[in-house]
Amino acid sequence: MQIALITETFTTGVGRHVADLMIALCQRGHEVHLLHGNRRVDPALVHQVEALPGAHVRAVPMKRAPHPRDVFSLWDIWRYLRSHAPFDVVHGHSSKGGAYARLLTTALRARCLYTPHALITLAPDLGRGARLLYGSAERLLAPLTDSIVCCSAVERAHAVALGLGAQRCIVVPNGIAPFEAAPLGVRQRAGLAPDTVLAGFIGRLETQKAPDVLIEAIGQLHRRGVPLHVAIAGDGRLREPLQQRLRALGAEPAVTWLGAADGRRLLAEVDLLLMPSRYEGFPYVLLEALHSGVPVIATPVGGVSETVEQGNCGRVVPMGDPAALADTIEHLTRDAALREELATNARRHAGAFDTDTMAGRIETLYRTGSCGVATGT
Repeated sequence: MQIALITETFTTGVGRHVADLMIALCQRGHEVHLLHGNRRVDPALVHQVEALPGAHVRAVPMKRAPHPRDVFSLWDIWRYLRSHAPFDVVHGHSSKGGAYARLLTTALRARCLYTPHALITLAPDLGRGARLLYGSAERLLAPLTDSIVCCSAVERAHAVALGLGAQRCIVVPNGIAPFEAAPLGVRQRAGLAPDTVLAGFIGRLETQKAPDVLIEAIGQLHRRGVPLHVAIAGDGRLREPLQQRLRALGAEPAVTWLGAADGRRLLAEVDLLLMPSRYEGFPYVLLEALHSGVPVIATPVGGVSETVEQGNCGRVVPMGDPAALADTIEHLTRDAALREELATNARRHAGAFDTDTMAGRIETLYRTGSCGVATGT
């Protein structure tokens, strides 16, 4: 098959997913064209996919948010697709890539798939006007879509409630390949005592990831004298106010700020992963934690039911509740035997989420055009 993948962002979780999918498809003998935005790009991912047999990679100027120049991006994509037609499948990723794919697919007479990677309407802090606008756009574009590929049961339930069509929405969980990573050396850098538990937070310092909730929980734990240190890997616009709040709480010694560090290397040495997110599709850090044998404390967002709950490899806490988060962290910090049990469960459950299974399910959708073939978990 000749397949086109369209995405505005080619970095972090979405970029990793698209790259893994492209690698698997090329290995299966398909011709794959990737059209990605030129702003949010991971050069390492571009280098990785450019070397694949049957791969074609093109950067297209794209804005992240809706913008008048979107029409020029759409025109550039259309000219490329038309010049390389016919395509069997056009698969859009995230909101912008999904919109471009669906607006162009009818004219190309190709099957159309859309993977939202966490519908923006999942965001609890999204304003009423924006929620109406984005929700209406998704409903208008849904009839142009053969399959909406949701990463988790939470995302599918939201998509159906949004009116995108139960038969059209299908769950295909993310998957990753096994990996090995050398520790970052945080424990040595911070001079931690042997009995101090090291927890990690990996993600952008933005509202979606709820680092503010984590900082409040750390303040409570520090006051209680819990032997815990937290390494924060990630950066973003909230970093400075978060650091100011940590100082106000008197808990600065309890945290090491790593900036944009390698999350997999951090997972190689932490005892717990903390994920207090407000919404997610199916974050890759969950799968990386499972493969690393790291218990997870998370909120009930996308992917948590499939991993933490079904695999009994962590604990789920209420969203936006620093006290509940602190209590759960303290419980696992003080119970080494329970942490080891959860870590063993995590390693065992990791095998359920591999790239080959993920790509195989999506390839089945490409071939059949049926929404009922791959049901996910």
